[in-house]
Amino acid sequence: MTMLRFYDITPDIKQQHPDEDRRIRGNPLRTSQEYFANDAHGVRSGTWSAEAGSYRIALDEDKHEFFHILTGKVEISNEDGSTTLAYGPGDTGIIPPGFKGVFDIVEPASKFWVVTERR
Repeated sequence: MTMLRFYDITPDIKQQHPDEDRRIRGNPLRTSQEYFANDAHGVRSGTWSAEAGSYRIALDEDKHEFFHILTGKVEISNEDGSTTLAYGPGDTGIIPPGFKGVFDIVEPASKFWVVTERR
């Protein structure tokens, strides 16, 4: 098996806005780069950045997302808004399978992420 360094890889850059029916505030452009994917083990990782704005998120029942905020500030609220957690540079979190809520990019932000899928 070969070791990897992200800076040795030049991944495709994917840019998108949230679907219109998911937007809450603004229309943040999100830029992601997937540096690693192993379909046999259900693991993907990369970097992400986005402009300020907020939108609804819904993780599939078989996915976890681990993330580490590099820059900016984001807040994640559960679906009914009863819990909101704020993340800034150096903060790490996990979004559990089946999570539904709001992802609010309070300040333009970037993160490192790892998504796992149960097979």
